[in-house]
Amino acid sequence: MPLYATLTGNFGFGRAQQAAFNTVDLGSFSNWHQSNASTIAQQTISSCYFYDFDGGSNYITDGGNSMWLTGNYISLGGIQTASTINYGTLVPQSNYGYFVSQPAVWPQIAFAYVKSGTITWSNAGSVGTGGNPNASNTNFNGSITTSNQGRYMSYWVNQTYGLGTPTIAYLWFAMGQSNLNTNFASSNDGRKTLQPPALRYTQFFTVSGTNFILGQILLSSYDSNNYPNGKLIPQPQIEAFLSNYIQNATIPIY
Repeated sequence: MPLYATLTGNFGFGRAQQAAFNTVDLGSFSNWHQSNASTIAQQTISSCYFYDFDGGSNYITDGGNSMWLTGNYISLGGIQTASTINYGTLVPQSNYGYFVSQPAVWPQIAFAYVKSGTITWSNAGSVGTGGNPNASNTNFNGSITTSNQGRYMSYWVNQTYGLGTPTIAYLWFAMGQSNLNTNFASSNDGRKTLQPPALRYTQFFTVSGTNFILGQILLSSYDSNNYPNGKLIPQPQIEAFLSNYIQNATIPIY
């Protein structure tokens, strides 16, 4: 289902709204994420796992417990020519802006806003070797609204799990706000779908519209005492994390 069809019916576009934003204070939001996101993840995700940032400037080599065979390359497209983004990058522009959180900040987030246009966040790499042919791949999605400034969003999840290695769970969310004249025009779902998942992969999610935010968060779970150590993170836990995160997030918008 296209994004606009999902959101229009639930959140009543077309009503009178205030002027659109000009910019998002990415530095302030990045600081809020660094100070608060890990606590929210620990409170909502069972056996929440903080992977190691043990690679280079834009990738993870292993992540601990053979989570990767080099992966988590993050690329941004749409509002610029697609390119791999270094961790810790922050770029504010007049019509759009984006950042990727610093290494050793959990969970990692890639975050962008655009006044008008298209955003694509993608990730690529090779998953760890803990019995990959026996791994599982799952996609699900949903919608959330909060009382914090009328924030609403659709979200999409891809998980690789069921091994002796940590779960790899990518969460994309497209967020609007009732006073920002947000309009979602379309979306393109490029999540991986193979079952079992391929060792090497590239996946993405794209959203087009006006005055909106698109984020990508890397969550993980690892239970060292019970196999499979990397289990599926249930959808209610994903929603609890995202709802608490967006409800409490300080995202200064001007």
